[in-house]
Amino acid sequence: MPRIGGLTTALAAALWLWLPTDAHADQWPSRPVKIVVAFAPGGSADQLGRLIAAELSTAFKQQFFVENRPGNSGAIGSAQVARAEADGYTLLIGGSGPHLTGPAINPNIGYDPLKDFTHIAMIGADSYAWAANPALGVTSIADLVASAKSRKDPITSSSPGPGSLGHLLIEQFKRKAGIDIQHVPAPNSGVTDVLGNHISLTFTAMLTVGEQVKAGKLLALAVTSTERNPVFKVIPTFAEQGYPDVRGDTWFWLCGPKGLPPDVVEQLNAATRRIVKSPKVREHFEKLALLSKDFDAAAVPKFIAEEYAFWAPLAKDVGLKVQ
Repeated sequence: MPRIGGLTTALAAALWLWLPTDAHADQWPSRPVKIVVAFAPGGSADQLGRLIAAELSTAFKQQFFVENRPGNSGAIGSAQVARAEADGYTLLIGGSGPHLTGPAINPNIGYDPLKDFTHIAMIGADSYAWAANPALGVTSIADLVASAKSRKDPITSSSPGPGSLGHLLIEQFKRKAGIDIQHVPAPNSGVTDVLGNHISLTFTAMLTVGEQVKAGKLLALAVTSTERNPVFKVIPTFAEQGYPDVRGDTWFWLCGPKGLPPDVVEQLNAATRRIVKSPKVREHFEKLALLSKDFDAAAVPKFIAEEYAFWAPLAKDVGLKVQ
Protein backbone atom coordinates (compact mmCIF):
# COMPACT_ATOMS: atom_id res chain seq x y z
CA MET A 1 0.00 0.00 0.00
CA PRO A 2 2.77 2.54 0.73
CA ARG A 3 4.13 1.82 -2.73
CA ILE A 4 0.72 2.47 -4.29
CA GLY A 5 0.36 5.68 -2.30
CA GLY A 6 3.81 6.80 -3.38
CA LEU A 7 3.01 6.09 -7.01
CA THR A 8 -0.25 7.98 -6.68
CA THR A 9 1.53 11.00 -5.21
CA ALA A 10 4.21 10.90 -7.89
CA LEU A 11 1.60 10.51 -10.62
CA ALA A 12 -0.37 13.50 -9.30
CA ALA A 13 2.76 15.62 -9.22
CA ALA A 14 3.65 14.58 -12.75
CA LEU A 15 0.18 15.43 -14.01
CA TRP A 16 0.38 18.88 -12.38
CA LEU A 17 3.69 19.59 -14.11
CA TRP A 18 2.27 18.32 -17.40
CA LEU A 19 -0.70 20.67 -17.31
CA PRO A 20 -0.46 23.65 -19.72
CA THR A 21 0.80 26.95 -18.33
CA ASP A 22 -2.69 28.46 -18.60
CA ALA A 23 -4.02 25.83 -16.22
CA HIS A 24 -1.53 26.97 -13.58
CA ALA A 25 -2.33 30.62 -14.25
CA ASP A 26 -6.04 29.92 -13.78
CA GLN A 27 -5.27 29.31 -10.11
CA TRP A 28 -3.82 32.80 -9.74
CA PRO A 29 -4.19 34.62 -7.40
CA SER A 30 -4.58 32.08 -4.62
CA ARG A 31 -2.79 34.19 -1.99
CA PRO A 32 -2.13 37.91 -1.37
CA VAL A 33 -0.24 39.83 -4.05
CA LYS A 34 2.43 42.36 -3.11
CA ILE A 35 2.74 45.58 -5.12
CA VAL A 36 6.07 47.27 -4.45
CA VAL A 37 6.11 51.07 -4.53
CA ALA A 38 9.73 52.13 -4.87
CA PHE A 39 9.16 55.51 -3.22
CA ALA A 40 8.20 56.85 0.19
CA PRO A 41 4.54 56.95 1.29
CA GLY A 42 2.51 59.97 0.21
CA GLY A 43 3.96 60.61 -3.23
CA SER A 44 2.39 60.05 -6.64
CA ALA A 45 3.57 56.46 -7.02
CA ASP A 46 2.33 55.59 -3.54
CA GLN A 47 -1.10 57.17 -4.02
CA LEU A 48 -1.67 55.48 -7.36
CA GLY A 49 -0.29 52.18 -6.08
CA ARG A 50 -2.70 52.13 -3.15
CA LEU A 51 -5.61 53.09 -5.38
CA ILE A 52 -4.87 50.29 -7.84
CA ALA A 53 -4.17 47.78 -5.05
CA ALA A 54 -7.56 48.42 -3.48
CA GLU A 55 -9.40 48.11 -6.80
CA LEU A 56 -7.50 44.95 -7.82
CA SER A 57 -8.35 43.41 -4.44
CA THR A 58 -12.02 43.89 -5.26
CA ALA A 59 -11.67 42.70 -8.84
CA PHE A 60 -9.84 39.46 -7.99
CA LYS A 61 -11.38 38.86 -4.54
CA GLN A 62 -7.88 38.52 -3.16
CA GLN A 63 -5.73 40.96 -1.20
CA PHE A 64 -3.36 43.19 -3.17
CA PHE A 65 -1.21 45.19 -0.77
CA VAL A 66 1.43 47.92 -1.10
CA GLU A 67 4.94 47.60 0.27
CA ASN A 68 7.06 50.78 0.15
CA ARG A 69 10.71 50.19 -0.74
CA PRO A 70 12.14 53.72 -1.25
CA GLY A 71 15.71 54.60 -2.09
CA ASN A 72 17.98 55.65 -4.94
CA SER A 73 15.17 57.32 -6.93
CA GLY A 74 13.16 54.12 -7.09
CA ALA A 75 16.06 51.87 -8.10
CA ILE A 76 16.17 49.83 -4.87
CA GLY A 77 12.55 48.69 -5.01
CA SER A 78 12.70 48.18 -8.77
CA ALA A 79 15.79 45.97 -8.49
CA GLN A 80 14.06 43.91 -5.80
CA VAL A 81 11.15 43.17 -8.12
CA ALA A 82 13.45 42.45 -11.07
CA ARG A 83 14.99 39.66 -8.98
CA ALA A 84 11.66 38.32 -7.68
CA GLU A 85 10.08 35.07 -8.76
CA ALA A 86 7.93 35.53 -11.87
CA ASP A 87 4.82 33.99 -10.38
CA GLY A 88 2.51 37.02 -10.32
CA TYR A 89 2.72 37.54 -6.56
CA THR A 90 5.29 40.36 -6.63
CA LEU A 91 4.46 43.37 -8.79
CA LEU A 92 5.76 46.93 -9.06
CA ILE A 93 4.48 50.40 -9.81
CA GLY A 94 6.86 51.27 -12.64
CA GLY A 95 7.73 54.90 -13.18
CA SER A 96 9.58 57.39 -15.34
CA GLY A 97 12.47 57.87 -12.89
CA PRO A 98 13.51 54.28 -12.21
CA HIS A 99 12.70 52.99 -15.69
CA LEU A 100 13.27 55.84 -18.15
CA THR A 101 15.89 58.26 -16.85
CA GLY A 102 17.63 56.41 -14.02
CA PRO A 103 19.06 53.55 -16.12
CA ALA A 104 20.33 56.04 -18.72
CA ILE A 105 22.52 57.87 -16.24
CA ASN A 106 23.41 55.12 -13.78
CA PRO A 107 25.30 52.21 -15.36
CA ASN A 108 25.25 50.38 -12.02
CA ILE A 109 21.52 50.62 -11.39
CA GLY A 110 21.22 46.84 -11.23
CA TYR A 111 18.64 46.04 -13.91
CA ASP A 112 17.68 46.59 -17.52
CA PRO A 113 14.42 48.61 -17.62
CA LEU A 114 13.18 46.84 -20.75
CA LYS A 115 14.59 43.31 -20.51
CA ASP A 116 14.25 42.60 -16.78
CA PHE A 117 10.56 43.45 -16.39
CA THR A 118 7.18 42.44 -17.75
CA HIS A 119 5.35 45.74 -18.38
CA ILE A 120 1.68 44.95 -17.85
CA ALA A 121 -0.73 47.90 -17.82
CA MET A 122 -0.71 51.71 -17.87
CA ILE A 123 -2.13 53.48 -14.82
CA GLY A 124 -1.74 57.22 -15.23
CA ALA A 125 0.55 60.21 -15.61
CA ASP A 126 1.12 63.46 -13.80
CA SER A 127 2.73 66.63 -15.04
CA TYR A 128 5.69 67.95 -13.13
CA ALA A 129 5.74 71.39 -11.52
CA TRP A 130 8.48 73.61 -10.16
CA ALA A 131 7.11 74.85 -6.84
CA ALA A 132 8.73 77.42 -4.58
CA ASN A 133 8.44 78.51 -1.01
CA PRO A 134 6.86 82.00 -1.19
CA ALA A 135 9.78 83.30 0.87
CA LEU A 136 12.01 82.91 -2.19
CA GLY A 137 10.26 85.99 -3.57
CA VAL A 138 9.75 84.80 -7.16
CA THR A 139 6.45 84.37 -8.99
CA SER A 140 7.56 83.30 -12.46
CA ILE A 141 10.34 81.50 -14.32
CA ALA A 142 11.72 84.87 -15.42
CA ASP A 143 11.87 85.96 -11.77
CA LEU A 144 13.68 82.73 -10.87
CA VAL A 145 16.29 83.22 -13.58
CA ALA A 146 16.87 86.83 -12.56
CA SER A 147 17.15 85.89 -8.90
CA ALA A 148 19.57 83.03 -9.63
CA LYS A 149 21.82 85.34 -11.67
CA SER A 150 21.92 88.00 -8.96
CA ARG A 151 22.86 85.71 -6.10
CA LYS A 152 26.31 84.74 -4.88
CA ASP A 153 25.17 81.32 -3.64
CA PRO A 154 22.99 79.04 -5.82
CA ILE A 155 19.29 78.60 -5.19
CA THR A 156 18.47 75.09 -3.94
CA SER A 157 15.89 72.76 -5.48
CA SER A 158 14.91 69.26 -4.45
CA SER A 159 13.50 66.48 -6.62
CA PRO A 160 12.34 62.89 -6.07
CA GLY A 161 16.04 61.93 -6.12
CA PRO A 162 19.16 61.51 -8.24
CA GLY A 163 18.29 60.47 -11.77
CA SER A 164 14.59 61.22 -11.38
CA LEU A 165 12.62 63.13 -13.98
CA GLY A 166 12.68 66.15 -11.65
CA HIS A 167 16.46 65.99 -11.40
CA LEU A 168 16.78 65.72 -15.19
CA LEU A 169 14.48 68.70 -15.73
CA ILE A 170 16.44 70.82 -13.23
CA GLU A 171 19.70 70.08 -15.02
CA GLN A 172 18.11 70.67 -18.42
CA PHE A 173 16.71 74.03 -17.31
CA LYS A 174 20.04 75.14 -15.83
CA ARG A 175 21.68 74.62 -19.21
CA LYS A 176 18.90 76.35 -21.12
CA ALA A 177 18.76 79.38 -18.79
CA GLY A 178 22.48 79.65 -18.06
CA ILE A 179 22.04 79.65 -14.29
CA ASP A 180 23.16 77.54 -11.34
CA ILE A 181 20.66 75.63 -9.22
CA GLN A 182 21.90 73.32 -6.48
CA HIS A 183 20.09 69.97 -6.64
CA VAL A 184 19.17 68.46 -3.26
CA PRO A 185 17.71 64.94 -3.39
CA ALA A 186 15.27 64.39 -0.53
CA PRO A 187 12.55 61.94 0.59
CA ASN A 188 9.08 62.70 -0.80
CA SER A 189 10.68 65.23 -3.17
CA GLY A 190 11.76 67.40 -0.25
CA VAL A 191 8.28 68.89 0.16
CA THR A 192 8.62 69.12 3.95
CA ASP A 193 11.97 70.88 3.62
CA VAL A 194 10.57 73.34 1.08
CA LEU A 195 7.58 74.05 3.31
CA GLY A 196 10.03 74.73 6.13
CA ASN A 197 12.12 76.96 3.83
CA HIS A 198 15.20 74.77 4.26
CA ILE A 199 15.15 74.23 0.46
CA SER A 200 13.82 76.94 -1.86
CA LEU A 201 12.18 74.84 -4.60
CA THR A 202 11.01 71.35 -5.46
CA PHE A 203 10.69 69.98 -9.00
CA THR A 204 8.24 67.14 -8.63
CA ALA A 205 4.91 65.68 -9.70
CA MET A 206 1.90 67.97 -9.46
CA LEU A 207 0.14 65.23 -7.52
CA THR A 208 2.82 65.51 -4.82
CA VAL A 209 2.55 69.28 -4.33
CA GLY A 210 -0.97 70.00 -5.54
CA GLU A 211 -2.58 70.33 -2.10
CA GLN A 212 0.18 72.64 -0.85
CA VAL A 213 -0.23 74.78 -3.98
CA LYS A 214 -4.01 74.95 -3.51
CA ALA A 215 -3.51 75.98 0.11
CA GLY A 216 -1.07 78.73 -0.90
CA LYS A 217 1.78 77.16 1.07
CA LEU A 218 3.81 76.67 -2.11
CA LEU A 219 3.80 78.64 -5.36
CA ALA A 220 4.01 76.66 -8.61
CA LEU A 221 6.04 78.63 -11.15
CA ALA A 222 5.40 76.36 -14.14
CA VAL A 223 4.11 72.96 -15.22
CA THR A 224 5.80 70.65 -17.72
CA SER A 225 2.68 69.63 -19.64
CA THR A 226 2.19 71.03 -23.14
CA GLU A 227 -1.05 72.71 -22.03
CA ARG A 228 -2.16 74.24 -18.75
CA ASN A 229 -3.37 71.81 -16.14
CA PRO A 230 -7.20 71.95 -16.06
CA VAL A 231 -7.24 71.83 -12.26
CA PHE A 232 -4.49 74.47 -11.90
CA LYS A 233 -5.32 76.74 -14.82
CA VAL A 234 -3.50 79.75 -13.36
CA ILE A 235 -0.12 77.98 -13.56
CA PRO A 236 1.60 78.68 -16.90
CA THR A 237 3.59 76.08 -18.80
CA PHE A 238 7.33 76.30 -19.37
CA ALA A 239 6.59 76.78 -23.07
CA GLU A 240 4.54 79.89 -22.32
CA GLN A 241 7.50 81.29 -20.44
CA GLY A 242 10.02 80.75 -23.20
CA TYR A 243 11.23 77.19 -22.52
CA PRO A 244 9.35 74.83 -24.87
CA ASP A 245 11.94 72.06 -24.51
CA VAL A 246 11.36 71.72 -20.76
CA ARG A 247 8.45 69.33 -20.91
CA GLY A 248 7.39 65.85 -19.90
CA ASP A 249 4.84 63.79 -17.99
CA THR A 250 5.73 61.22 -15.40
CA TRP A 251 4.03 57.93 -16.21
CA PHE A 252 3.17 55.14 -13.81
CA TRP A 253 2.32 51.61 -14.83
CA LEU A 254 1.97 48.12 -13.41
CA CYS A 255 4.84 45.73 -14.06
CA GLY A 256 6.53 42.67 -12.64
CA PRO A 257 9.60 40.51 -13.14
CA LYS A 258 10.41 39.28 -16.65
CA GLY A 259 8.73 36.07 -17.70
CA LEU A 260 5.35 36.51 -15.99
CA PRO A 261 2.81 33.93 -17.22
CA PRO A 262 0.98 35.42 -20.22
CA ASP A 263 -2.42 34.57 -18.74
CA VAL A 264 -1.59 36.48 -15.55
CA VAL A 265 -0.46 39.46 -17.64
CA GLU A 266 -3.68 39.42 -19.66
CA GLN A 267 -5.82 39.21 -16.52
CA LEU A 268 -3.99 42.10 -14.86
CA ASN A 269 -4.03 44.20 -18.02
CA ALA A 270 -7.77 43.72 -18.55
CA ALA A 271 -8.59 44.39 -14.89
CA THR A 272 -6.41 47.52 -14.69
CA ARG A 273 -7.92 48.93 -17.89
CA ARG A 274 -11.42 48.41 -16.48
CA ILE A 275 -10.39 50.07 -13.22
CA VAL A 276 -8.87 53.13 -14.89
CA LYS A 277 -11.97 53.58 -17.06
CA SER A 278 -14.44 53.12 -14.19
CA PRO A 279 -16.49 56.20 -13.17
CA LYS A 280 -15.00 56.13 -9.68
CA VAL A 281 -11.40 56.26 -10.86
CA ARG A 282 -12.11 58.61 -13.76
CA GLU A 283 -13.56 61.10 -11.28
CA HIS A 284 -10.46 60.70 -9.11
CA PHE A 285 -8.15 61.22 -12.09
CA GLU A 286 -10.05 64.27 -13.33
CA LYS A 287 -9.95 65.84 -9.88
CA LEU A 288 -6.18 65.48 -9.83
CA ALA A 289 -5.79 66.22 -13.57
CA LEU A 290 -4.10 62.88 -14.22
CA LEU A 291 -3.66 61.54 -17.75
CA SER A 292 -4.29 57.96 -18.83
CA LYS A 293 -3.73 55.65 -21.77
CA ASP A 294 -5.83 52.60 -22.68
CA PHE A 295 -3.26 50.08 -23.94
CA ASP A 296 -3.59 46.33 -24.35
CA ALA A 297 -0.87 44.06 -22.99
CA ALA A 298 1.14 44.15 -26.23
CA ALA A 299 1.11 47.95 -26.50
CA VAL A 300 2.41 48.68 -22.99
CA PRO A 301 6.04 47.49 -23.42
CA LYS A 302 6.15 49.17 -26.82
CA PHE A 303 5.17 52.52 -25.26
CA ILE A 304 7.73 52.12 -22.46
CA ALA A 305 10.45 51.39 -25.03
CA GLU A 306 9.50 54.50 -27.03
CA GLU A 307 9.60 56.67 -23.90
CA TYR A 308 12.99 55.26 -22.93
CA ALA A 309 14.29 55.99 -26.45
CA PHE A 310 13.28 59.64 -25.92
CA TRP A 311 14.46 60.24 -22.36
CA ALA A 312 17.69 58.23 -22.32
CA PRO A 313 19.49 60.35 -24.96
CA LEU A 314 18.25 63.53 -23.27
CA ALA A 315 19.62 62.37 -19.93
CA LYS A 316 22.98 61.66 -21.53
CA ASP A 317 22.99 64.98 -23.41
CA VAL A 318 22.41 66.87 -20.16
CA GLY A 319 25.40 65.06 -18.74
CA LEU A 320 23.75 63.54 -15.69
CA LYS A 321 25.84 60.82 -14.08
CA VAL A 322 24.81 58.93 -10.99
CA GLN A 323 27.10 56.23 -9.66
